[in-house]
Amino acid sequence: MANDQLKKKLKVFLGIGCLGILLVGGLIIWAGVATIKNVASIGAKVNVQEQVQNLKTGTLTLPAIAKVGCWEKVQSLLAVQVWLEKPVGENIQGLKDACLGSEGKSSAK
Repeated sequence: MANDQLKKKLKVFLGIGCLGILLVGGLIIWAGVATIKNVASIGAKVNVQEQVQNLKTGTLTLPAIAKVGCWEKVQSLLAVQVWLEKPVGENIQGLKDACLGSEGKSSAK
C-alpha cells in the first residue's frame, strides 16, 4: 500500500518536473527569438548604421587613441586581476598618463 502511494507521488513529481522543463525551455527559445528579432531590427535602421560609421571615423581623430601606449593600457585594465592587485587611483592615474601624457598630470594637480 505504501509502495502504491510512493509510485503515485513519484508520477506526479515527474509529471510536474517534465511540464516545468517544457515551460522553461519554451521561455528560453521565445526569449532567444525575441532578442534576435530586436537586434536585427535595430541593426537595420539607417540611423544606427550612420552613427556607428561616424563613431569609427571620429575615433581616428581623437588624440588619446593616437597615443602609442594608450590602447595597450586600456586593454591591460580590462583584466580583473589588475584591479585587484593595484589601487583604483593608481590604475586610473596610469591610464591618464598613458592616454593624455603631460595633460593628465597637470590636470591631476
